[in-house]
Parts: sequence; C-alpha cells; structure tokens
Amino acid sequence: MSKKKKDWKTEKERLLRLDGEERRKEYRRQDFIPLEKIPTWREENRANRKEEGKEVPGRGGLSDKVSLYKGDITVLEVDAIVNAGHEPKQITSSAECAKVQGNM
Repeated sequence: MSKKKKDWKTEKERLLRLDGEERRKEYRRQDFIPLEKIPTWREENRANRKEEGKEVPGRGGLSDKVSLYKGDITVLEVDAIVNAGHEPKQITSSAECAKVQGNM
C-alpha cells in the first residue's frame, strides 16, 4: 500500500474518533452551517401552510430527510450533497432539439 493511502486511512480513523466539538476545531472556517439550521421539506412546508392557516397532513418519510439549500455549499456541516450542479441547459433551436433527440 502506498504512503498516501496509509496517511489517508490514518487521518480518516483519527477524525472518526473525534467528538463533534473536537472535529469542529479542525474546520478551516468557523462560519459553518450545521444541518439543524437548514429546514427540511416538511418544516418548510409547515411554515408555508401556517401562513395559509392550514395543517400539514401525513407523517414524515422522505420530506423529513431532505432539505433544499441555496448558497455556499462549502460551509455546510453535512455528510452528503446531492445534485449541486448547474441549471439545465435550455434548448433554443430545433437543430439542437434534433441533435439531443438523436443522442437518446
């Protein structure tokens, strides 16, 4: 095994042994946003429904596990970020449309 791989594995094991506060001391930036500060879909919907005077129906499920965030993702204290890509490209001409359909 290469030295880099050993170093990486050693560092991973060290970080996994740290508690939350110790790990936060290791961050490059201290202006991080913890997951608890980002509302889930359900919390966001609940806030919008209260404004309308309606109750939020049903139980949690996926809506309690997913959040939407718009901003600098490098300050998030989360385990994973999904689909942090660019806006989809709009097709503007029929030639582009035919080209895309031909590639499907």
